[in-house]
Amino acid sequence: MNILLTGASSGIGAATARLLAEHGHRVVCVARRGERLKTFASDARQSGAPGELLPFEADVCDEQAMRRAVDFAAEKSRAIDAIVLSAGLGYFAPLDEGKLAHWKHTVEVNINGVLNALHPALPHLKRSRGTVVLIGSVAGRQVFENSGIYCMTKHAVLALAASIRADLRDEVAVSVVNPGAVDTPFIEQTTDEKLKAKYRPNFTAGLSPAMVAEQIVHVLEARGRGVVSEITIRPELKPLTKS
Repeated sequence: MNILLTGASSGIGAATARLLAEHGHRVVCVARRGERLKTFASDARQSGAPGELLPFEADVCDEQAMRRAVDFAAEKSRAIDAIVLSAGLGYFAPLDEGKLAHWKHTVEVNINGVLNALHPALPHLKRSRGTVVLIGSVAGRQVFENSGIYCMTKHAVLALAASIRADLRDEVAVSVVNPGAVDTPFIEQTTDEKLKAKYRPNFTAGLSPAMVAEQIVHVLEARGRGVVSEITIRPELKPLTKS
């Protein structure tokens, strides 16, 4: 498949890019950190992965840059079979102590960043009868303290998926992957040092990005054998202690 993937330079996005290359897919990898993307692409070639990673430096918050990324993907592959919208961030803070700039940044990346990539890609996906994979969160189903704005954006992801399903049911498949805590630098965005220290162990003990990537690849490769509408994946249970 020919796939466009955002947030590809770290965390879930980077793990997904690597696994897709191992499975023989061609992936246009979009992120702000262009040098890291080039390194990933080089590593994939040197490892002998049958697929190909094509780096494209762009910020999902830049509408015109994302249009160029979609054009690049279509030009390189002549088709876009799927888009994986992995770029995202969040800040922990009580609602009445949160900074408006952080609220706006979260919305800009987690909602507008998704729309900036999806809108120009939809005509290509309709032609290929392709797949949209949205990265949600368990926070899309449950609102947690100190993360209200992030939860709001992940509720929006579920609404967007439902809209795609309602309006384009016979043209485009859509899936949402909802991870729980994942061991990524996600928590490091938070500027409240007490909350960062409180929550960091939860992320460190969370899912590996590779485990989430496995679910994303499963969703993509299920194409033609039914549509996986939604997957929720949580960290493993703690082992029982002997009494």
